[in-house]
Amino acid sequence: MKTSGILLDATVRIPVLEPLRRINDSLLDLLRSFTAEDWRRSTVHPDRNVKDLTAHLLQTTLNRVSIDRDGYRLLSGSIASIEDLIALIQRENREFMTAMRWVSPQILIELVAIYDREMVAGFERLDPDGAGIGVAWAGEAVSRNFFVNATTSTEKWHHQQQLRDSTGRAPLYQSEFLMPVLETFARGLPFAFRSRQAKDATRVSVTVTGPVTLNWTLRRIDGRWSLWSGYDPDAEASISMPADVAWRVWTKGMKPDEARARMDVRGDETMVAPLATFVAIMA
Repeated sequence: MKTSGILLDATVRIPVLEPLRRINDSLLDLLRSFTAEDWRRSTVHPDRNVKDLTAHLLQTTLNRVSIDRDGYRLLSGSIASIEDLIALIQRENREFMTAMRWVSPQILIELVAIYDREMVAGFERLDPDGAGIGVAWAGEAVSRNFFVNATTSTEKWHHQQQLRDSTGRAPLYQSEFLMPVLETFARGLPFAFRSRQAKDATRVSVTVTGPVTLNWTLRRIDGRWSLWSGYDPDAEASISMPADVAWRVWTKGMKPDEARARMDVRGDETMVAPLATFVAIMA
């Protein structure tokens, strides 16, 4: 059914605090279930095993607590471009994971338990619409706190899902978790399409299916793309893909060509490329 939808701009909040609490609880249950062999298993990241990836999750939490609670942020290099920022983040990730290889899994679990709670408590103290760190993959130099918190929640969810994949555990695909993750990722789609030229009034509808169903429409207005809720049956292009594909390709866990093979495309097929190459993480 055709819908006019609502503009999903930077003022439209994404509620993530309650889902994040449960994501964190699920992570602790998962980590406590790991055997010695599980901790050594490889992951989708060629240079990270399960213990390394768990350390990275802890690093994400400690960074947020340091910034939000303590007002402490160390910039260890110059940043002139988004590529410089990604390189800096990846270097710091490697340094932290290398250092934490000397730490036992039990200590990692204890630190995650303490500081994940502190991180969420810090989120609750923030003004949701206050100015926060810019989310570069969405094209924002400054982002509202609610959106920064939502991107942290996606980080906690998608890395936990990678741990589940690596150790043969059931996916965390309940709608209360998966829907806010995908809604957060989708906010970056106008930036992903920024170099895709089209005449004004062009529309691209994007549908994610099973185990959740979500619909968005990208509209070209005054030479810029914007994101709207809902499906437009009259769009110049309609692209549908499984949720399992969407989150993986948008976190570099699936190659664009593989994702493209699992998309159903109607209309202008040139609109697929920005969708299949979009990355909603700093990597």
